[in-house]
Amino acid sequence: MKKNLLPPPAMRKATFLACALFALASCSEEQYVGDENLRQANEMTEKPIVFTSSSANVTRAEKTGADAATLLNNNFVFAGIKGQQATPYVFDQYTAKYVASTAHTTESNSSDWEYVNQTLATTTTLPAGASQTIKYWDYGTTQYDFAAYSLGKGAGATPTYAEPSPITFSNLGTNSYTLKGSVDELAAAYISDLVTAYNRNGVSDYSKPVQFKFRSLGTKIRLAFYETIPGYSVKDVSFYADGTSTTSSATPTLYTSSAVLPAGSGTMTVSFPTTGWANKDNTDYNKAHVAFAQASGVDAASNVNFEALANLAPADKYETAGNVYLGRASNAATYAGGLTGTPAAGKYYTIMPYETGANLMLRIKYTLVSTDGSGETITVDNATAVVPAELAQWNPNFAYTYIFKISDMTNGSTGVDGSGTVVTGLTPITLDAVVVDAEDGVQETITTVSNPSVTTYSKGKVVTVNNEYTTGAVIYIVVNNGTSNETLTVGTNANLYTVTIEDGAAQTITEESVNNALENGDNDATAKTYTVTDANGKKLVVTESDLLTASTKIEAADSPTGNEITVKGAKFTPAAAGTYVFQYVKTAPVAAVYTAVANGTTLTAGKTYYTSNAGEGQFVAAGTEIANGTNYFELTTAAVKGEYQYKLIIVQ
Repeated sequence: MKKNLLPPPAMRKATFLACALFALASCSEEQYVGDENLRQANEMTEKPIVFTSSSANVTRAEKTGADAATLLNNNFVFAGIKGQQATPYVFDQYTAKYVASTAHTTESNSSDWEYVNQTLATTTTLPAGASQTIKYWDYGTTQYDFAAYSLGKGAGATPTYAEPSPITFSNLGTNSYTLKGSVDELAAAYISDLVTAYNRNGVSDYSKPVQFKFRSLGTKIRLAFYETIPGYSVKDVSFYADGTSTTSSATPTLYTSSAVLPAGSGTMTVSFPTTGWANKDNTDYNKAHVAFAQASGVDAASNVNFEALANLAPADKYETAGNVYLGRASNAATYAGGLTGTPAAGKYYTIMPYETGANLMLRIKYTLVSTDGSGETITVDNATAVVPAELAQWNPNFAYTYIFKISDMTNGSTGVDGSGTVVTGLTPITLDAVVVDAEDGVQETITTVSNPSVTTYSKGKVVTVNNEYTTGAVIYIVVNNGTSNETLTVGTNANLYTVTIEDGAAQTITEESVNNALENGDNDATAKTYTVTDANGKKLVVTESDLLTASTKIEAADSPTGNEITVKGAKFTPAAAGTYVFQYVKTAPVAAVYTAVANGTTLTAGKTYYTSNAGEGQFVAAGTEIANGTNYFELTTAAVKGEYQYKLIIVQ
C-alpha cells in the first residue's frame, strides 16, 4: 500500500510542485498540464517541492522519465528567486538527481527526481558545508522565476564537460549564465527556457508543477540536392570552398562572406530578454536565447563542410548506367554524408547555434548528361545561390536541411563564346533551405541558385516529404542580391503567375518555358494570360495572379522560431493546388524614345537619327541641315531589354 504523503491538515502547508519536463528535441509552444494524478491542495496549504517528468501532453518528439534522465546524465542544475529579487535565492544553484524507482519515497520526490540533500553545484554561493533543503511556496510574494541547465553526458571517449557559471537573475536580458568549453562540450549540454510562476490578479500558479523543458544546446544541419532539368541527368557535382577558389572538390560546402560561424571553442551566453507579467503574451516570453563568443586565439569559421554525396540515383532513361546521378525530386534527394531511415533521411552534423544569422552561399560545378542515350554532356560551372540571413538563423535544438534544386535556369557558366565572354545558361539551381524544429514543425525555404536568389518559405512543410508546398499555408518570398535583400513592390519588380500545360505537350513547365511564354506568348489582356502553342498543338498558359502582397515580416505564427522576423519580401496563400511562378524583375524593360528634331537643325555627329518615330529609316549623316518639310527623330533614350528571375512554386 502506498504511503500517504500529504501532510496532516494541521500543518496547513502547500506543496510547491516543480515539474521538470525533459525534451531532447523540444521547442513546442504547447503548455504542459503536469501530473494529473497529483492531488490538488488548497492554495493556502503548503506542500514540499517535488519534481515529476509526467505530463498529459507529452509529444512524440519529447523524452521523459528515464529516457530524459539518460540524456541529462541523471542531473541538472537549477536556480530560483521570488518577488523578482535577485537575492536571496530560493534555490541557489541546486542540483536535481535522478534515481530510478525512488518516486514517492520522500515528500520531495514524486517522479524519481530528488533535490533534497543532493550535492550542491560548484557554482553555488551558499556557505561551505551547506545542504540542499526542502522549499515551500511563499504566498506573500507575487512571482517566482526559475532557470536550469544540464551539462549532459559531456564530450569524448573520456567525457569532458563545459564549464558553467552561476545562474544569475539581475541581468536576465543579457547574461543570465554562461557555458564555456569546446564546441563538442557545448553541444552536449541542455538548456531550459525561464519558468515563471505568478500569484496575482486572482490567478495563482503556486502549488502547480513548475515545468522545465530542456532542449539540446547544439544545432543540427544536413545538406541535399536534386535536379529537374528536362532531358538531362546531373552527375559529377563538386563544390567550391568560397567565392574565389579556382578548384572544386567532392566536399559539399556552405560558406559565408567572412569568418562568423562558431568553431573550436568559446563561451555560450544564455539570456532571457523578454520576461515579466507585462510580456506574458509576447511570443518571445521567457525564451532562452544564446550567443557564442570565440575563445581568445581561436578563429571563427567561414564555412560548414559536409561529407561526400551519398544515395546517388541510378540512370533514369538511356544515360550511362550506374548510381552516379542526383535525385530527381525533393522527396528523393541526394544527401551529403551517411543516411538513416526509409526513405533515406541524410546525416545531420552538429554545430553551434548562430541566432544572428548570416547569408549562406553555395558555389558548385556539375555535369549534365543527356537522357536520350547520345552521351552528350554539358559542364556547368560557378553556379551560385544565397540563403538570406533572416532565413538562416541557427537556434538551439533545431535541425536544418538545405536542399539545392538544379533546374533549367542556372546562373552557372557553360563556357565562353568566340569573343572570350563567359556565357551563363540553362536555368538556376534552386536551393531548398529547410529548417526543421524537431517538435514545432518545419521551416523550408526554396532558393534559386541565381543572382539574385529567390527564396520561398512556408512553416511546417517538409519538401523532402511533401515535394514542396500545400494549399492554405502562407508562402513567403525573399529576394537576395548576394549581399542584401531587395525591397519587393508588387506589380513593379515582383509578380505572381499560375501556369498550366496540356497533356502531350512538346515541352514541360520550367522556369525557362514560363519566361518564353511571358516574352513571346500571345497575350490576352482581358484574361491576363500568355499562351504558347507548341508543334503538337498543345498550349502552355501563364496567367497573372492577384494573390501576391508585399510583406515586411514573417509573422510570429509562421516563423520557425516562434518570433516575428523582419524581412523585405512578399507573400501569398494559395487556395488551390497547381504550379505558381514568382517573377522578380531584375532590370525593368525600357522602351526607346525618339524625339522630333526641328527643321533647320544641323544633325550632330555621334547621334542616331531616324526618319520615323518608330526607329525606322536610320539616318546618321553629320553636319546635314534638316530642310523644311523633312522630319527626323533623334534616339534620345535607348531601349533596354528586361532581365527577370523566376521561381516555380509547386502547391499540392
